[in-house]
Amino acid sequence: MKWAIYILILANLGFGLLHYRSEVLTDNKTPVDDDNLRLVLLKEYLEQEQDSQNQPDTIASDVIAVARCNTLGPFKSKKVANTLRKKLVRLGLSAERRMSKDNKRKGFWVMIPPAESRKIAKQSVRELKKKDIKDYFLVVTGAQTNAVSLGVFSRSDLAQRRYDEIQEFGFMVKIRQVDLPLREYWLDWPQEQSLLADDLAAFRKEYPNIGQTDRPCS
Repeated sequence: MKWAIYILILANLGFGLLHYRSEVLTDNKTPVDDDNLRLVLLKEYLEQEQDSQNQPDTIASDVIAVARCNTLGPFKSKKVANTLRKKLVRLGLSAERRMSKDNKRKGFWVMIPPAESRKIAKQSVRELKKKDIKDYFLVVTGAQTNAVSLGVFSRSDLAQRRYDEIQEFGFMVKIRQVDLPLREYWLDWPQEQSLLADDLAAFRKEYPNIGQTDRPCS
């Protein structure tokens, strides 16, 4: 009796499988190719889903817009720059002062040339003290080591005056031309805030050497 029940169960399973396969062939018109089926692990599936969700609709541009500001200048004096800044603020501009040392100006360095030794250089310093000459120092580093600096001047006539003064006491003096940082002051404000042409013309009438341009905001 028990074996008969097992035989009936197996027969039903076989019939059901045959019926299912015939339905697949009828609906798809073509047999299912087992070689096209691939086992996808849950982890791999989730990763694919995540990648799909993270995929941007459009390709983001690598170019990042840099904010730009209007800038007015240059001004040689901080005081002048501050005065004009207050005027710009009264006109509704968020102006800020900026100092630039990008440019260079010529300087004139008066010195007693480098001595052969520190001892000789110190002797020159003692002689300067005896002559009551002030504003000097001994150079202890760099290409001009053991020279005695007598001042750096922005004008050649002032350097020549110092040269003549020291030479009268019998010292060997030299004027060396050097580059000095040029301190200039600028006024910056956001580019969306406009300075009227009439106001700019009035400022340029008072300060003829200034101009307006634009630059990346600091």
